[in-house]
Amino acid sequence: MHYSALRLGARLIIHEEKFTKRPLLFVLALVFLAHLAEVLLFAITYYVMHWSQWMGSLSDLNPANADDFTRYFYFSISSYTTLGVGDVVPVGPMRILAGIEALTGLVLIAWTASFSYLMMERYWSEAEGK
Repeated sequence: MHYSALRLGARLIIHEEKFTKRPLLFVLALVFLAHLAEVLLFAITYYVMHWSQWMGSLSDLNPANADDFTRYFYFSISSYTTLGVGDVVPVGPMRILAGIEALTGLVLIAWTASFSYLMMERYWSEAEGK
């Protein structure tokens, strides 16, 4: 998913398709949406795992929120960005997925930063050369 978004963004910058006046802004929005989709995918996985007794759960101060999907989305965002606030904590085997998500998020965010730098450098150097 992330590769596809970066590939599309690179094509947009390289070929400078005329459907947008601000290709860099469009590419950054596209990559941001890719990150959100990846976080959502992890959140759905946590939510599905919650329904299985042996896969673990999320523990927080308000157990009445156990079936609230926003709680899983919030935890997924804090894990993906490695923010790790600590108010919602995985219990049981779900901890393994949380670690995998943190590593995945770290790699994909770094990849996005590298990609953004290279694309901006290329786009701005080409714009100055015109």
